[in-house]
Amino acid sequence: METKFLKINPADNVAVAIVNLPAGESLSVDGIDITLNEDVPAGHKFALKDFAEGEDIIKYGYPIGHAKMAKRQGDWMNENNIKTNLAGLLEYTYNPIQVSLDIARKDLTFKGYRRKNGDVGIRNEIWIIPTVGCVNGPSQLWLFTAGRRPRKHEKNSS
Repeated sequence: METKFLKINPADNVAVAIVNLPAGESLSVDGIDITLNEDVPAGHKFALKDFAEGEDIIKYGYPIGHAKMAKRQGDWMNENNIKTNLAGLLEYTYNPIQVSLDIARKDLTFKGYRRKNGDVGIRNEIWIIPTVGCVNGPSQLWLFTAGRRPRKHEKNSS
């Protein structure tokens, strides 16, 4: 049987369609039969319960927003009917804590390589893991752009 949706956390009150799901499709989620009231595109959420206006939408086990209006079990949940719970201006200040490491300074090595000029380097990995479907396109574009090597006739800005 093909997996068609994902409920990320047991506390979630929405699930995510893995494939395009048509209106009228019946799904069993945690033993509860849910019939979709409208088409739900792949990567989008659908309601596992009825929501009152203002009620929290739970995904990843945490509130990601609240219902802008009453919604029924099986409804497509998206930016038109969910509002963020964030409000106002959030301020953040980086306050690093200096930590003294008591590490012996002998026979230290690392997995690196020596460059032609004698300097050393390491091979890094950058993982891009979108947490919401709406950023998949921009993430793929960034990966394509970042992974592209400058050609000889292009100036390297770094």
